[in-house]
Amino acid sequence: MYHKIRVVDTSSINAEEAFESLFNELYTRLFAYCFDYVKDQYVAEEIVEEAMLFLWERREDLDHIKNIKAYMYSVVRNKSYTFLNKKQQTVHLEDEMYDAPVEIDSEIIEEEVYAVLIEALEILPEKCRKVFELSCIEGLKYKDIAEDMGISVNTVKSQRARAIELLKKNLDNHPLLLLFLASL
Repeated sequence: MYHKIRVVDTSSINAEEAFESLFNELYTRLFAYCFDYVKDQYVAEEIVEEAMLFLWERREDLDHIKNIKAYMYSVVRNKSYTFLNKKQQTVHLEDEMYDAPVEIDSEIIEEEVYAVLIEALEILPEKCRKVFELSCIEGLKYKDIAEDMGISVNTVKSQRARAIELLKKNLDNHPLLLLFLASL
């Protein structure tokens, strides 16, 4: 679930504070969203920063925008397409991407779920998190992980199991992610 964000000019909060709050809330999610398109960390960072600058420069003209978050996802998506087109890469666009805001909403929900998972992973102890990422996200075999990290296969298995248990505790109110963890 997501909520609408509006920058409101009141006497208790100035435009810079509102923008900083919005930036801090959206940057990581917009970066992950952009990275899915461009597959380059540096480029994704640049695109998101350009999008946020675009928002800041037009802050006076944003009254007509009802959902800043959806608007920013659209800006980042469009800037990603522009980058990909400039690089002469073929981008197959689905017709539905330009239809209704429902499509944008499902993309936002997907990114929100991804952001929740990333936050939960950051809470894990370092070794535990690395084993989980290599095993469950990158799909490496226990033996390869053990060699890579300089630990035994049994340690890999126990760290993976520990990671899943800790994630289940941290994500107990996110049924979709719990379903994902149960499938591992």
